[in-house]
Amino acid sequence: MHAGAKSRFPRPTLADAGAAAITALIWIGAFYLNEWVFFSTEKTAFVNLIFLPAGVRILAVLILGWPAAVGLFFGSLITAAPIWHLPAAIIPGVISALGPAAAVFIGTRSMRLRDDLSGINVRQMALISIADGLFNAVPSNLFFWAQHRIVSPWEDVLPMFVGDLLGTFALLYAGAFMLRLALKLRSQ
Repeated sequence: MHAGAKSRFPRPTLADAGAAAITALIWIGAFYLNEWVFFSTEKTAFVNLIFLPAGVRILAVLILGWPAAVGLFFGSLITAAPIWHLPAAIIPGVISALGPAAAVFIGTRSMRLRDDLSGINVRQMALISIADGLFNAVPSNLFFWAQHRIVSPWEDVLPMFVGDLLGTFALLYAGAFMLRLALKLRSQ
């Protein structure tokens, strides 16, 4: 490869490490905020009918790319360890990292979105969020079943999927509201 060529797999930079660390911290914060605010919507210790961190997953990967996936792995590992203990907690970490990365990759490629995501619309964002919900709910429930925490591997797929979507849309709505408010205050 000549000196001016762009590598398909660039070397991680300090900025990438910072993006991963910030993503992990935001994930952990959103996880515990969700536990506090939406404790009444908790179905089990690992399924919530409104799950704000799902929105963090998709937005972080959309905005920051692979460094966010690394951060999601570590953030999820930290929040999953009290429930699953190591080394089993690694699996939810992998699912939390790879699910949104796959959803964003497949979604942006199949919808031919620009790399900077300019022009992304609500429908496209919803489709990527739905893909992320599926890429999280199905493998997570297979893991719960393999760990003998549920009777059927499909037992909590629908509640988890719904919780991911509601959490994502709640976070997106709150973000859009805050952005509109900030723009309104800035114009005054």
